[in-house]
Amino acid sequence: MTVTAQKTNEVSSIRRELGISLPVICREIFAAHRAEIQVRNERIAVANLGKILEATLAIANRKGFAAMSLRELAERAGLSLGGLYAYIKSKDDLAVMIQAQVQRVLQQAMTNRLADIRDPAQRLSEAIRTHLYLSEALLPWFQFLYMEARHLAPSERRRAVALEQESEKIFADIIIAGQQTRQFRDCNPPVAAGMLKAMLQDWYLKHRKHRQRGLNVAGYATQVEEFINRYLAHTNS
Repeated sequence: MTVTAQKTNEVSSIRRELGISLPVICREIFAAHRAEIQVRNERIAVANLGKILEATLAIANRKGFAAMSLRELAERAGLSLGGLYAYIKSKDDLAVMIQAQVQRVLQQAMTNRLADIRDPAQRLSEAIRTHLYLSEALLPWFQFLYMEARHLAPSERRRAVALEQESEKIFADIIIAGQQTRQFRDCNPPVAAGMLKAMLQDWYLKHRKHRQRGLNVAGYATQVEEFINRYLAHTNS
């Protein structure tokens, strides 16, 4: 099996495990933005939202979101400009959709997968793997949010910062719980969470580098877990 085929199978497995697919994502977006979207037929709306999102991520990856025009997006998605306006009125609307959906998926995945885990060390391990697996399954989405956040309107940039802070808080709260049970050493939880988040972001921001080193997402997760566990361990253990 080629490296490309292995990666495709890996991502497909992760998506099945987390219940992620483009139609599911688009149905959730349609439900969340039903009042603004002019198309009332859900089947048609979901299909066209998929085309719009795939085209957006492809163009943004090639030339950047700021340089993309709505006319270019419509052509790539196979829609008329008027047809595109039935779903979004501006690029900011599109960025909001992507940003809000990634936030919903991340919150849902974390909530579902951490719900029955009480032990802080196990919760931290599961949170690390869930975040990394999700970013692997939605790699272009995570890259888009990080790379294009600076081009968003001020209000949306603030939302992007808030999303990152909310994600860090999940890890900080787990570290605090581990300190309370004496599993983790005394350290600054927000700082430790920020360091951890930077390692998680490095996976999707420097994806090719890690792949060239022979790491898949599971292997990278193991490396991150070993590093953060050593950092959090009591010095006399």
